[in-house]
Amino acid sequence: MNSKLILRRAAVAAAFLLVFAGTASAQGPQLTPMVGWQWGGTLDFVSGDIHINSASSYGGALSVPVRPGYNAEIVYTYQSAQVIARPNVGPEYDLFDLGTHYIQACGVRYVERPGSKIMPFVLGGLGATIFDPGNSTFGNFDTQWLFSMSAGGGIMVQTSDRVAIRAQARFLLPVNWASGGVYFGSGGGGFTVSGGSAMPQGDATIGLTFTLGQ
Repeated sequence: MNSKLILRRAAVAAAFLLVFAGTASAQGPQLTPMVGWQWGGTLDFVSGDIHINSASSYGGALSVPVRPGYNAEIVYTYQSAQVIARPNVGPEYDLFDLGTHYIQACGVRYVERPGSKIMPFVLGGLGATIFDPGNSTFGNFDTQWLFSMSAGGGIMVQTSDRVAIRAQARFLLPVNWASGGVYFGSGGGGFTVSGGSAMPQGDATIGLTFTLGQ
């Protein structure tokens, strides 16, 4: 499955949320483009481990107020990073490039502070993580859609009636990404992906929130 199809599905989800926004609140939806940094995670095996390098990420959030202090939102982020093998004996080596897509349906709870332009919040979500491997000398690996969860928090700093700075950090947990096996030896190594474990990840982002509508 290619990135264009992934983005189309995310756009469908965002369009649905915009339709919902028309009946959810008179305040109007909020759009937040964001950039940040994502920590890749590590999977351990008997003969070594595989590791996704940390790298920059980008994406956005479409948020709808559902009642005072509570928002529902769709969040999409993307990271491109290198996956490396790290055997217990011998040097590490590259396996493949990996595109990681997160699509999360989240609930956001704001902690209102009367008279302050700074508003803390917490969030939690459920959705999908898409791992999209690139070409590898060890064979072809299929794109995987997996269930994932997210939790985090941050602050909103209001700079005007319609614009705010949003900074946040999340714990990300894709489930059933990989078990299978890695083998290492003097003649090289190999890598297989099946399913059966979870691999914690995380990210920190900053963006500008624009309030749309009235």
